[in-house]
Amino acid sequence: MLSAEQRQLRDAVSDFVDRELIPHEDDPLTAEVVDRLFGGLRRLGVWALGVPTRFGGAGGETLDRIVVIEQLSRSHLGPHLIGRMGEPLSILFAGTPDQQERYLLPVVRGEKLGAFALTEPTGGTDPAGNMTTTAVQNGNDWVLDGRKTFVSFGDIADYVVVFARTEVSAGTRGITPFIVDAGTPGFSVVRRISTMGSMTPAELDFQHCLVPDANRIGEPGQGFALAQQLLGTARLEIGARAIGVCERLIDLAVTQVNNRESFGATLAQHQGVQWMLADCAIELEAVRNLTYGTAIREHDSVAAERMRCSITKVLASDTICSIADRVLQLFGGWGYSTDLPIERFYRDVRMWRIVEGPNEIHRTV
Repeated sequence: MLSAEQRQLRDAVSDFVDRELIPHEDDPLTAEVVDRLFGGLRRLGVWALGVPTRFGGAGGETLDRIVVIEQLSRSHLGPHLIGRMGEPLSILFAGTPDQQERYLLPVVRGEKLGAFALTEPTGGTDPAGNMTTTAVQNGNDWVLDGRKTFVSFGDIADYVVVFARTEVSAGTRGITPFIVDAGTPGFSVVRRISTMGSMTPAELDFQHCLVPDANRIGEPGQGFALAQQLLGTARLEIGARAIGVCERLIDLAVTQVNNRESFGATLAQHQGVQWMLADCAIELEAVRNLTYGTAIREHDSVAAERMRCSITKVLASDTICSIADRVLQLFGGWGYSTDLPIERFYRDVRMWRIVEGPNEIHRTV
């Protein structure tokens, strides 16, 4: 399914991960280390991959980006890089030329980082019914009040795209996104939310936060539709992340079962273990083919694309949780220990059944 160029890209990123990420997973992730890794990604030609060249990006197809994300995800350090590699929030492509000049292009150049704030303490699955953050127009400005939670990179971003209710009785058609610069009076980072995984999303607060109308994205009420476009991309990327983690876990498991002996034979010689690994390989290929196929068919109708992204997200997140549990079982007590990376993957992947809409919602809609 991959072209010769895409296979070459995958191999180059895989080599980068093996050399620069996996051996250093336990080292402190300092700003200097991050800058060095970003430099390596630039030299690979994957910086701003998928961003149109007219915006200064590297161009490329959706599948190119999927391949890069999949390989970076083989390391625990991958999630700290994905989303920060010159990738502007896709909602900004719907912005005005001025907004793109001030917020999109600096991200592509590596000068700024943006964050996406939709979820609230009352829930993120039903924004039309639960969103309490409001934006009230006051002349040429809007006054934002409310709180957002689980905002990835929200504590370090230079700006946040905040979704607020601008028309109380309009349901999904009453939600509008605004760009809020870090440091704007009334905008504060409440805390970094401690989780069972590696990432620490932020909780943000807006109290009488004045935002110029020039920072409103789209027409009032278009926010929910714009958010769905961005979320579709994120759901597809969960498929890519799952592929990478599956590959790493299966590699670890194969090494383990070929070296560990039990009852006079290696674990690999026991049929029950062989079936466990066979199931892992089967499930990995199912996720890979669905993810790649969805990326290739990105120009389907909006409804068809949304459905395929949802299917990909559900299958990928359910599958990786199952494989992580199976591989941990093969390692016994050592899999449960922090001596090996398996327990960390086990904790990290659990969130994928929740983020970008819980799997139960995708099965419903």
